[in-house]
Amino acid sequence: MKNYISSPGKTTIILSDNNIRLRKSLGQNYIIDTNSVKKMVSITQISGEDVILEIGCGIGSLTEVLLENGPAKIICIEVDRKVSEVFRNIFHESMENGQVELIAEDAMDIDYGKLSSTHNINKMISNLPYKIAAPLILKILRETEKITQFWMTIQKDIAVRLTAKPGDKNYSSYTVKSNTLACYRSCFNISRNCFLPKPFVDSSVIEVTRKKIPEELRVGGGIERFFDLVNASFAHRRKMLLNSLSKSKDFSQKLDSISELLPEIGKNKEVRAEELSLEDYIFLYKNLLI
Repeated sequence: MKNYISSPGKTTIILSDNNIRLRKSLGQNYIIDTNSVKKMVSITQISGEDVILEIGCGIGSLTEVLLENGPAKIICIEVDRKVSEVFRNIFHESMENGQVELIAEDAMDIDYGKLSSTHNINKMISNLPYKIAAPLILKILRETEKITQFWMTIQKDIAVRLTAKPGDKNYSSYTVKSNTLACYRSCFNISRNCFLPKPFVDSSVIEVTRKKIPEELRVGGGIERFFDLVNASFAHRRKMLLNSLSKSKDFSQKLDSISELLPEIGKNKEVRAEELSLEDYIFLYKNLLI
């Protein structure tokens, strides 16, 4: 039986032999459950046509299983230079034949529009570093439309935020903005006991399918201006929507117009930001012509 990198024993040996101490500051929590890794890869339906982006490849726990499924290429991102050298030693043959390419940079500093175009990346499959998971998802979705499908292991609480519905306690500006760009589905959970070091929370594997940005959000300042409206709406969460917007220099002059529009979506002046759906925010934006 093959001894996978993602087995607890082999992960421990690799880290020990290379004197690597995983750092919380980098969000390094390595998965040590091969069954979970294989289960994740099995739902991605990889083909020989796929070029995959893997962020936070670490020592290759996921990379190893991805290679068994025969993608055209895997573009791996890893910020830790010492870990990168270990990865290169483990996957030197795959790197020499061009099936794996390693980019030793901070994932938050990369231009994903340029990267995806250069390598024709169409899928992202990653165990994301905990520290950057939430902002990184939004960053990639904003920067490229070429990557259309994603499967990611993230903190369970972020998965809950991404799939929250209006009125839920976890529904936030992050939920609205993320759902503007993609659809989210929770696939399965992974216990915190399946990671080294063990984090404080469980994880979820989610499937993300890229949406086409609605045409009405491409005018009047574009998606950035729409996000400004969403951010201002949630800036004072416990206040009513109109009260929150009254604190914004950008939207305080439009309160009368918003008040007139609210009844058209079945809301009154006392509505709170978390009670409005994505479609409600798009309606307001379109009719305000911000």
